[in-house]
Amino acid sequence: MAKTPLAQRPEFTQLMGLFHGYWSSLDLTIDYAICQFLKVTHHQAHLITAGMTSGPKFRLLADLIGRSDHPKRDQLLGSLNGIRAIQKRDVFAHSYIESFSDSVNFLSRTTGGTYKATKHEFTQSSFEKHILEMVKVSMQFYDALGASRADLQTFAEAALSLNRKSKTSTGKPSTSKS
Repeated sequence: MAKTPLAQRPEFTQLMGLFHGYWSSLDLTIDYAICQFLKVTHHQAHLITAGMTSGPKFRLLADLIGRSDHPKRDQLLGSLNGIRAIQKRDVFAHSYIESFSDSVNFLSRTTGGTYKATKHEFTQSSFEKHILEMVKVSMQFYDALGASRADLQTFAEAALSLNRKSKTSTGKPSTSKS
């Protein structure tokens, strides 16, 4: 009987879950950092970052950090650039997975412009190494930023409080339930 394809085995799915969990946490931390470096309110930061994809967020944050006098500027930039170099978030989130007994291929396709498909090949070992490296540099960024879990929780909660502050273009509270 053929061995179960790698993408359907716990050792792979656990790593995918680890990646997506860390990515969601990192996304929050990046938005919080943008808030801190722009010196805007939490609500303003959520309005600024809500529609941004990761590429523009990373570029903005790298520029803000680079122009700052943050005591750990070099560590922040080093870890942020490390994340940018290895993250493959869109590949892992939006690709087809072609799975074999000992490897997986992520088949990513362009979303605009000239069509192009790209294959990203991983063995179990190389996939694990990639994910663990992303986790490591994400934690380095978090540690260098110096934000507490409470800071991040307060920032995240501010996104929800914007729902209550929403007004129409006339300045009156919205009655829409959407």
